[in-house]
Parts: sequence; C-alpha cells; structure tokens
Amino acid sequence: MRILVTISPRLYREVLALPIHRHRPDFEVLLAPPGSLDEEVERFGPHVLVQDAGEAGLPIKVPYGVVCRVRILKAERIYATIELDGATSELRDVSLEELFAALDEAEMLSLPSQGDGGG
Repeated sequence: MRILVTISPRLYREVLALPIHRHRPDFEVLLAPPGSLDEEVERFGPHVLVQDAGEAGLPIKVPYGVVCRVRILKAERIYATIELDGATSELRDVSLEELFAALDEAEMLSLPSQGDGGG
C-alpha cells in the first residue's frame, strides 16, 4: 500500500513516517511538501493521503484511487479527521494506534476484490 504524507512542517512528516515504516515495513511512504499534492498524487498513486487539515487547495473529493484520507489539525493537541469507506471520523488527541487502525483498514479496501481480474 502507498501512503503520501504532506503535512507540515517537514519534521512532522519525517517523524510520522518512521512509526508507519516500523508498524508496516511493506507500506511505501512518500513524504512531500503540501504544495505538491496534485503532482505527487498523479505520480505516486497513493491509497492513503495524510494532509494538513487547513491545507490550501485541499480537494473536497478524495482523488481517484485514494481509499483513505487523514487530515491533521495541529493545535494544543493533535486532531484528525479520517475519511474511510464513505464514513468520516473525527478524533481528538489522535494516537498512532488509531492511525495504524485506519491504515490497516485502508489496506484491506485497497486490495483488489477476488474475481475482478484486478491486480
């Protein structure tokens, strides 16, 4: 599964990538600055987007192929909105365990259905 992380500042992207890699070393994680979202989605074809909640130009609809979008709001605590399989969850003081649960569910959604001939 491919995960595109575009949160800012850069240190947050880097700090988030490490536990994702440790949790699931088979996941591909690409870090990119927030302004390059369109190009990176086109090039990388992520299944999951992790973005700043207030990112300028944030698309209303999730791009094709993306099964999960996580929007992070940094305030006194870290808040997240997770859009997954048509449902939206808002989490206050989000934990890595909650993020990993969403990533694991996104992985299941990103797998081709048996018998559809996909690959």
